[in-house]
Amino acid sequence: MAEVKKYYWIKLKTDFFNIDKIDFILAQPNGCEYIVLYQMLCLMTANSGGELAMKINEVIMPFDVEKIVRDTKYFDIDTVLIALNLFKKLGLIFEQENEIMKITGHEEMINSETAWAEKKRRYREIGEQKEQPELNEEAIKKAVAIAKTPWVNEEGKKR
Repeated sequence: MAEVKKYYWIKLKTDFFNIDKIDFILAQPNGCEYIVLYQMLCLMTANSGGELAMKINEVIMPFDVEKIVRDTKYFDIDTVLIALNLFKKLGLIFEQENEIMKITGHEEMINSETAWAEKKRRYREIGEQKEQPELNEEAIKKAVAIAKTPWVNEEGKKR
């Protein structure tokens, strides 16, 4: 049987950059880097329930700072350390009892669908577009006239 692919994405609210915590971080030196790092962490954890960890067989291994630096590729260790501490203080991430960090509110930010569901959704969207008749000004005037005169049928002929 073929492997089922599942696609994940994060949803940012339109006021994301106006949220007090995000605005505060942006006002800090290197704040833009911290926000990009936060978004990268959200993407990295999209299919792991928001946990900064990876599962190898039955062993769960928490991400450490070095792993985050390696995986994000653009940030030095000091930036990651400062950002993680700032995220914890602001409540954007928290540390669970098992010492694994987790993105706060992850469930509201992440959505997913299988490749089959995406294909089916697109098929339905195309079908809906075909079913909807083209409305032009003449068709609208004709529909209004028919609606106003109950003794006229749909072809515009008297009953």
